[in-house]
Amino acid sequence: MKKNEEVELDIINNGMNFEGIARVNNEVIFVPEAIAGEKVLAKIIKVNSSYCIGKIEELKVANKDRVEPFCSVYKRCGGCSGQHISYEKQLSIKYDMVKNVLDKQKVEYEKIEKVIGMGIPYYYRNKAQYPVRKCIDGENKIGFYAKRSHEIIENEVCYIQNEEIDRLSKEVFKLLLLKGFTGYNEQDNTGDIRHILIRRGYHTLQTMIVIVVNKESIFNDVRVEEVVKLITHNNDQIKSVILNLNTSRNNDILGKKEKVVYGSRYITDCIGKYKYYISSKSFFQVNTTQAEVLYNILKNQLELKGDEVLFDLYSGVGSIGIFLSDSVKKVYGIEIEEQAVEMANLNIAENNVKNAEYIAGSVESKIVEYKKRKIHPDVIVVDPPRKGLDLESIEYILDFKPQKIGYVSCSPATFARDLKLLSSMYDIGVIQPVDLFPHSEHVENVTVLKLKENM
Repeated sequence: MKKNEEVELDIINNGMNFEGIARVNNEVIFVPEAIAGEKVLAKIIKVNSSYCIGKIEELKVANKDRVEPFCSVYKRCGGCSGQHISYEKQLSIKYDMVKNVLDKQKVEYEKIEKVIGMGIPYYYRNKAQYPVRKCIDGENKIGFYAKRSHEIIENEVCYIQNEEIDRLSKEVFKLLLLKGFTGYNEQDNTGDIRHILIRRGYHTLQTMIVIVVNKESIFNDVRVEEVVKLITHNNDQIKSVILNLNTSRNNDILGKKEKVVYGSRYITDCIGKYKYYISSKSFFQVNTTQAEVLYNILKNQLELKGDEVLFDLYSGVGSIGIFLSDSVKKVYGIEIEEQAVEMANLNIAENNVKNAEYIAGSVESKIVEYKKRKIHPDVIVVDPPRKGLDLESIEYILDFKPQKIGYVSCSPATFARDLKLLSSMYDIGVIQPVDLFPHSEHVENVTVLKLKENM
């Protein structure tokens, strides 16, 4: 293949980002927005040693599951990648994604169930992070990043964000500009406002607004008080407004220093019968209703008897461990983010959970402390970040030899890799994918591993 060459392609599969996949003379060509079964005329826009990327010039034969994207900026925004595909087909592709990576790693498992989707797959996100930028032409903008860039794409409506979060972000942005604040300039690290982050309880409707600023002087700026008064006037759902300071030149959204300028440091929401405190930085599943589905599947698959000691690793605000606490003897949780552990301990008190404790630190270091205390888990539950488990954590888990491991994953690739490593000592049961992120390429998975009889 040569750059700018036009070629007719039969799309034979879809990849991990919903992109179409074709082959010509053993060359792999990725074609964004193409669906398996389609025939397209594509222009080659990038040539790599191991693959090419093509752009659809003409759709010759369309898949019956192709639909019109519902978002006006779909082709430019980097937020969703599957709007051109019917929702049922999206779920089917996600099933294939999971199966393909597991088979590639030669993971042996009982079976994979069909992906559990949402009844109404819109307006589901309970958290949004909006970059605010001052552009080259001097205009201030709020929106989301374009695909593979930091160009701001403005949008009237985002169909996967909670509607109130979407509305409120634009209101906060306008009020900040009205009071003379400017957006952030990435090139020279100037400007006032870097991000507007909003969290909202699905059940409680409690709302948190975090304004990420580029200057510490803004912490004491009277104009902030004026903005807060305008935002909170006649809106009793807003329970927290926080200023967060981030002066770094990296891609981190939040900095370490914060100031509460209105209300509390946290909001609350519920999963099942449990209430959870949520701070600006703490991890909490962005799709509350599907998280409850996920946790119930995990609980059912674990088949807990009530006398087990459970380790909750990468525990966030303790949502999984607390959810399982009524079915075990004791829960020990480890989470690296100190503020999340603070929330976890508040959650324990709020829910009157007497059999759980959470500590702050890396899983790799803190799990050693439990070993020194001769605390042995019967069950270990992990919900790691996208990078999955590190080798040291896997070694400690294998050394503990718990009877069961519950694994919740947001990355099929690292999920498959880790299951392969754990399968030396464990049998892998039913794998259940759950769609927490409709119209995006992401999919959550949950399974339970059981210690082999000869171990």
